[in-house]
Amino acid sequence: MVKVSGVIVPPEERMDVITIGDRGLEREFEPVEKFNRRLGELLDRMAATMYHHRGAGLAASQVGIHKQMVVVDYGEGLIELVNPEILVEKGEETAFEGCLSVPGYLGEVTRPTELRLRAQDREGNTVWLDLTGWSARVLRHEIDHLQGCLFVDRSEGIIRLEPETQLRVVFMGTPEFSTYALQSLIEHNCTVVGAVTAPDRPRGRGQQMQPTPVKSLAEGARIPVLQPGDGDDEDLARHLRWLEPDVIVTCAYGRRLTPEILEIPERGCINAHPSLLPRYRGAAPIQRQLLAGEKETGVTVFFMREEMDAGPIIVQRATTIGSEEDAGALHDRLAALSGELLIAALKKIAAGDVGAREQDPARASYAGKISRSELKIDWNEPAGAVVNRVRAFSPRPGAWTAHRGQKLKVLQAGATSEFAESAQPGQVLRVGRSAIEVACGSGVCLLHAVQPAGSRVMDIADFVNGHDIGAGEVLGEDDTTPHE
Repeated sequence: MVKVSGVIVPPEERMDVITIGDRGLEREFEPVEKFNRRLGELLDRMAATMYHHRGAGLAASQVGIHKQMVVVDYGEGLIELVNPEILVEKGEETAFEGCLSVPGYLGEVTRPTELRLRAQDREGNTVWLDLTGWSARVLRHEIDHLQGCLFVDRSEGIIRLEPETQLRVVFMGTPEFSTYALQSLIEHNCTVVGAVTAPDRPRGRGQQMQPTPVKSLAEGARIPVLQPGDGDDEDLARHLRWLEPDVIVTCAYGRRLTPEILEIPERGCINAHPSLLPRYRGAAPIQRQLLAGEKETGVTVFFMREEMDAGPIIVQRATTIGSEEDAGALHDRLAALSGELLIAALKKIAAGDVGAREQDPARASYAGKISRSELKIDWNEPAGAVVNRVRAFSPRPGAWTAHRGQKLKVLQAGATSEFAESAQPGQVLRVGRSAIEVACGSGVCLLHAVQPAGSRVMDIADFVNGHDIGAGEVLGEDDTTPHE
């Protein structure tokens, strides 16, 4: 069963929201006199409707109920207020606000900064609230609804939101790379109605259960989170239908979407991939590109199909790979670029002018998962290839070699074309304060930063100060694979 954090509401539990132009929004509504089960059911459905539409509040008038009732959640949990009455208003602050009944617009409205009000709960008990700042704004906005007043009636200026922000988006991703894309959607005010990510996993020395980076970010933004396990595809599809996404956006999600899920959003499923597709389809494009010594990479956003990374391209942008750039630095740059291009793709989708182009399968190549054996440095390779291996696996998990029976990770290295006459591959030629020079199959590799087993990352000066290493000894000559 899919683990759900937050509120995801089945269609039968919510109501339709009335929008501007409906005369029902203009009337004043009557006080509630009967506190019974029917009232509780209405409040439940109002709350469900508010959460489904990602609102901070909802008045009864917005769902066609002609009674004095509001529900709000400004970050401290659900509050239900029946027959609310403002007792005190103080201060003034002007800020932009929106409304579920006026979709696609924001207005600059002056509201009180302090609010005291009296109301009743669903049982008829009297409650008092003292509110400040954002919470006061939310409640004042909803009480305006009960008096037949919309925020546009009070606004000192109206702006229209970008069309892509009105698309209901479900985001799917798991690792840190994905958070750049999700953060971009949040900052662009996109309507992210749900986030799908991997289950919590034990991490660290204490093996405590930890959320994925995407879950942590989504929960901080009050976005409902779904965490499917193996075999949960049918349950996940049901929850996604409840969310009613226009678009599903994936970025480093780590799982293929079933045909059933691919068909759910009306505007399609899109993915941001860190390569210039059709080249380097697959799970490890960043590492594979660095291993191959590529000089250029990029990000591609495309419509998803059942075949992996093979759908029509919506937008693509190239970028040069720095000569000393490692996987960590390239990861961050491409992750940020993924966020930018996803917004560009959503703009095209919202405008109905995508112009997607098919990939050329003849140019396709694949970037399979990295195996542990590929982390070990082979000193018989040319120095440039050794440096590419170091860059591809730095800072994590780290390319390594054996030094006196222990694993020595190499995290920063350079190469020269110097000819190491009579030296065998892996032999230390010179030990300096800035580099250790090691013979390769051709050329010489310069080690600049390393990490001994059980220790921290250190530059060569620090490593030499605390470890015995001298010219003539050979790195990597132990056949036994050292353990962490």
